[in-house]
Amino acid sequence: MATYKKRKKEGFVARMVMGAEKSEGYARASLPSNRWELFWDILKNRLGRLVVVNLLMCLFFIPLALLFLFRYTYLANLGMQYPYANGFGVGYQALVSMIGLNESAIFTANLVSFLFMPIALSIAAVGISGGAYIMRNVVWTEGVFVANDFWHGIKANFKTIVLVCLSYSLIFYISVLGISLMNTYLSARTGLNWLFWIVKIVCIVVLAFYTIMCLHMIPMAVTYDVKFFRLVKNSFYTTSALLVQNIFFIALGLVPFALFLLGDFFATISVLVAILIGFSIFLLVWTNYCQWIYDKYINDRVEGAKKNRGIYQKVKETDNFAQIDKVRSQLEYASLSSLSSKPIKPITDEELQLAELPESFTRGDIEKLNQSRKALYEDNERYIKEHLTDQKYAQIEEAKEKLDSEEQERLKRIEQAKKELAKRKKNKK
Repeated sequence: MATYKKRKKEGFVARMVMGAEKSEGYARASLPSNRWELFWDILKNRLGRLVVVNLLMCLFFIPLALLFLFRYTYLANLGMQYPYANGFGVGYQALVSMIGLNESAIFTANLVSFLFMPIALSIAAVGISGGAYIMRNVVWTEGVFVANDFWHGIKANFKTIVLVCLSYSLIFYISVLGISLMNTYLSARTGLNWLFWIVKIVCIVVLAFYTIMCLHMIPMAVTYDVKFFRLVKNSFYTTSALLVQNIFFIALGLVPFALFLLGDFFATISVLVAILIGFSIFLLVWTNYCQWIYDKYINDRVEGAKKNRGIYQKVKETDNFAQIDKVRSQLEYASLSSLSSKPIKPITDEELQLAELPESFTRGDIEKLNQSRKALYEDNERYIKEHLTDQKYAQIEEAKEKLDSEEQERLKRIEQAKKELAKRKKNKK
């Protein structure tokens, strides 16, 4: 069974640096009441931290970006070497057929380039570990000290996240090579095209499905203390059971990257947006959505889990009367406490004062202090005895006795109801 991951207790210096918002009860009444409000609240109030987290993550994504740049350059060089648009006989030997030449070049580029995917994703796992941990704390509305939390997230989650990335690199490599190889066979237009189409579609579905599974594994690994194979099993359930919702929130998180589809100029803007905040926005949307899944389906069965972290649950109108009665009874009982039911002598006597000790005192000064303290105590007890029969205090005592008797009667009724219920269960058996 998975257990809930808890933040390590911070020392005094850390609390001074990070502020009071580390505490569980910090500004609970000001929190949003649902996940949509929480997203906009974080985007509005913590935009600067999202930018810093995004820049830190981008540092570890550089090898992955270089890998795709290498693939692009490799394909460009193949395009310059192969006679795609040159006249035959002018420096090139005439080819019998060029069918499948383009698909074959792409297959070769994928075969060579994506061999380095495990290394690039292992480095990216460092940034993902720190960024996902910070985003979990942001969604929980905890205080975030970016440098400290990023480093703590790496230490706590890197081992699991790197296993997720390595497994994804294997599925990605096999699926991409399968798709490229099927495209090569389909270009030959043989009689087995239907089989090649089936294999290609299977490769695409497997890659897409496992991509969503890995997206679920990342926040799940940061939130719960769970083994890798259990992580795979749980992510499979959340991916298959909530497929439509998963696709919707992935599309929503990818909105900052949508400018890539509008041409070269907008693609440049989209690159800048991605470097500044794009990955943080996607991680925020996805983490917020995953926390909703955990609250609804998982946290009730996990030891130590707290539901609706970061969300303020407002009191419903139907609960108003119950809440008011509860507060009223608490105030009423407090008003009948031993302090209010006892006479208290006003501080008006000048003849009775507590003796003060000088800077250098003797035994006689201490005895004088004890005698003055004893005189004050005896005078107060004498005042209580004289005024205890006053009508005001007598009414308070009567009301207190009445409340005590009503409470005892209520407890008796509860005990009788329990006995009656036990008898009914026994008779049914």
